[in-house]
Amino acid sequence: MSRQTLLCLIGALLASSLHAKEFSGARALEYTRRAVAFGPRPSGSAAIHHLQNYILGELKTRGCIVTTDDFTATTPNGAVAMKNIIAKFPGKSGRAVAITGHYDTKILPHFVGANDGGSSTGFLLEMADALHGTAHADDIYLVWLDGEEAVREWVGTDNTYGSRHLAEKWARDGNAGHLKFLMNVDMIG
Repeated sequence: MSRQTLLCLIGALLASSLHAKEFSGARALEYTRRAVAFGPRPSGSAAIHHLQNYILGELKTRGCIVTTDDFTATTPNGAVAMKNIIAKFPGKSGRAVAITGHYDTKILPHFVGANDGGSSTGFLLEMADALHGTAHADDIYLVWLDGEEAVREWVGTDNTYGSRHLAEKWARDGNAGHLKFLMNVDMIG
């Protein structure tokens, strides 16, 4: 996605909010630094559990409804517990927009995914800051996806565990029918 497209999206979301704060690239970068400081974060690792706690802690102060979508994925390395994190900023229209990104990293030595899951995490946390305390026409969902990286190799179903799980869940519970659009942010650093 081009920088101009990303800025247009941010502008459109914030324009739909009354008294929205300005999105800060500097703050998004600082959140990215904090995420990367946890080190490599493959699904199921101690480091990703620490990052999950950090994200959940940050969201508690943002005036949103926070839920987790816990599930166990069947991977080539066996069963792995995973957790999608969802922050909902309620609106009034009955419609919704969603922005998703992932926070896990590949299973590679010393790979911290700064431009990958790190930048997605930082962007979404800064978006939560910008949306905090504002009114919205539509519900706005910010979603941190787990298990987007391949456990072994990016073929078949060894990838996108979190987004596939959430899509199936939202199809079952009717949330998918309320979405006006969904945008995934990845590799944006």
